[in-house]
Amino acid sequence: MTARRAVAALALAAALPALAYVLPPAAILRRLGERRAALELSALEVTGTVQLLGPAADRLASVGVPRPPGGELSAPARFLMKIPGRCRLELALPEVAEAARPFVAVRDGAVTGRGGLDAVPAAVALVRSTCALIGQSTQGDATDVYASVLARRGVALTDASLGRFDGRIAYVIGGRERDAKPLLFVDKDGFQPLRLVSPEGGALQDVRLLGWGSNVGGDWFPRAVEVLEGGALRLRFTTDHAQANPKIADGMF
Repeated sequence: MTARRAVAALALAAALPALAYVLPPAAILRRLGERRAALELSALEVTGTVQLLGPAADRLASVGVPRPPGGELSAPARFLMKIPGRCRLELALPEVAEAARPFVAVRDGAVTGRGGLDAVPAAVALVRSTCALIGQSTQGDATDVYASVLARRGVALTDASLGRFDGRIAYVIGGRERDAKPLLFVDKDGFQPLRLVSPEGGALQDVRLLGWGSNVGGDWFPRAVEVLEGGALRLRFTTDHAQANPKIADGMF
């Protein structure tokens, strides 16, 4: 009897997200915007390390970015954000002058770049998705702002469910957590953006924002951002330091 009760308890725990009340997508997006607006960010500079694996590393190696033969590419990197809608990821390679660093940037949805990084779908997905989730103007009711950005990423805004991600219960906008289609995951309790699955380079790129509240990124930026394709890790940005509201020239984007 005890074993049966234990199994029943586990089954009930697994079913709880499906049984709980789910906020409508518009309310989830509004709360997400309120969480970001409370930070009073106009710009952000994040330094850290980028690791590229598999085809992502191969693509950069093919245009001359050095890496160990057959291994992953790892380099110091910088992520810049200027609200609204401007973000940039660049590799701070020690042998490359600052003005010639490989980069990919997004400005109002348009992608530019140099040095081959803008031809790496995982890198473009990291910049696009991160900018979509934390680089928007969220003053006032940001529901329409997020709705517009997410619609461009293919997320259906008529559906919301509950799922789990990174040990947390999350709102899932766009379908169910295991659906192979564009999805947004938002932490149910803290309303931090956790994950955005959207198409890039002919495939779904799964961008995961991990470790909110760390001592290096706080609530400004996650401890790490990972990009997976087909379940395989393609890129990881690990945060070393985040600075709020630095002066960033518009020309960087």
